[in-house]
Amino acid sequence: MDRIAVIWTRLNGQPLKMGTLVVTDTESRFSYEPGYRETGLRGLGLVYNPENLQKTITRARDHYFDLLPPLQSLVPPRSENNFQRALLVRYLESIHVRPKTGFDTDWEILIRAGHGAIGHLDLFASDEAASQWYSTPSRRGLMELDGKFGFSLKEFMTWFDDEAKNLIEILGPTPSVGGAIPKLPLSIPRTGWNGYIGLPTRSGDTDRTDILLKLEKTSAYPGIIELEILGLEAHRKAGFDVPRYWPVEVNGLRGLAIERFDRNTTSTPIFMESLYSILASGNRRITNHYSATYDFILRALGNPHVKLVNDIRGAQQHLVERLIMAMLTGNGDLHLENLSLLERNGKIAFSPVYDPTPMRAYQIHNMITPPGMSWGDYGNLPDDYKKEMPIDFHTAWIRFFKQANIRRNEYTKIIQRLLDATRDYEASIGKLKTLPDENKNRLIEVHRSMREEFGKFE
Repeated sequence: MDRIAVIWTRLNGQPLKMGTLVVTDTESRFSYEPGYRETGLRGLGLVYNPENLQKTITRARDHYFDLLPPLQSLVPPRSENNFQRALLVRYLESIHVRPKTGFDTDWEILIRAGHGAIGHLDLFASDEAASQWYSTPSRRGLMELDGKFGFSLKEFMTWFDDEAKNLIEILGPTPSVGGAIPKLPLSIPRTGWNGYIGLPTRSGDTDRTDILLKLEKTSAYPGIIELEILGLEAHRKAGFDVPRYWPVEVNGLRGLAIERFDRNTTSTPIFMESLYSILASGNRRITNHYSATYDFILRALGNPHVKLVNDIRGAQQHLVERLIMAMLTGNGDLHLENLSLLERNGKIAFSPVYDPTPMRAYQIHNMITPPGMSWGDYGNLPDDYKKEMPIDFHTAWIRFFKQANIRRNEYTKIIQRLLDATRDYEASIGKLKTLPDENKNRLIEVHRSMREEFGKFE
């Protein structure tokens, strides 16, 4: 049986139907609404530009994507440790909807919770459901984030569906943080954190700002909140655009409230798309958020057939600098979902920095880059080498700079600037209070090693 849903957006400040999604047993199809092209608004994604697509977009379903890539991110991952998915499955049970595991469950979740998420796309079961959701006034009340901490975990579902109020009785006591806790979308006063939170904003709200609230799972990643703050501050010192953030502690539980940048000051969505969604939309070989090298990203940014950014050279240099900073700070997790493009004032460029956590502090994540994401063919055996020796760190970076059209006098200045910006990084690691000494020592060693390697460039 074909499944049908509708896609709406609020990119122009008012709800507007973008098109219709049809998912069959073998493929996913999307058709833009007649007249949507004339609005001049962005469509599903940069690759699926409505100006260039007159016919239905069709993509065969496979093991990696049941939906078109920009829509796939609206479905919480199939993991028993994903709190949002577990919460949504509990909700389905409460309304006596018990689909088969797999995509049947994905679909039931999607049509009930595929709106109001990060980004500009809102998916609904019908136009009537869309109209009802958009017409529901914003809940402007703020509640103190105190030791009870029941609000965000229980009433969170009311953002998606008023019927979910029943969940407050069904869930019972607030779940412990023993399981994986997601990034909870909430809101706080626009002036900044004051200990009070509310549900995400709706269109027209100007007195609140949207945030993501992250909570620390201390048993698995002790000190990770302090580490993320460390990464954010290091990037700020290096001149990168970094969102506002506030450390939070609730009943002994550490957290981090980060201001969302996919909404403007009137709570209107801003077009933003991850590189994972963009590259997977244009290349079927992109099957996960690690399956493209940084060299591939450089080439994609400069693709003359699909304009991804307005300033190609600026975007390529940004990627180079982000990768250098990731290495210097010990963030070996700069994958495709942690890099996004965002539209501001009619121009597409990289978004502010997010998730720059120095994950190499933890042994399980102690890799220089994500698996498969090399740069300058690092570690590979080049055809033009007489000796069968893998490309080393220095040579790989020279090749990568060349691909980014960055000359020697330019990259030496970039490296020196980032080395200067992280000069006090080791001392900052030593001051962390919640990160175990073993993890501190590991991260310090990583940082020293990378400083030594980049110090060889002259």
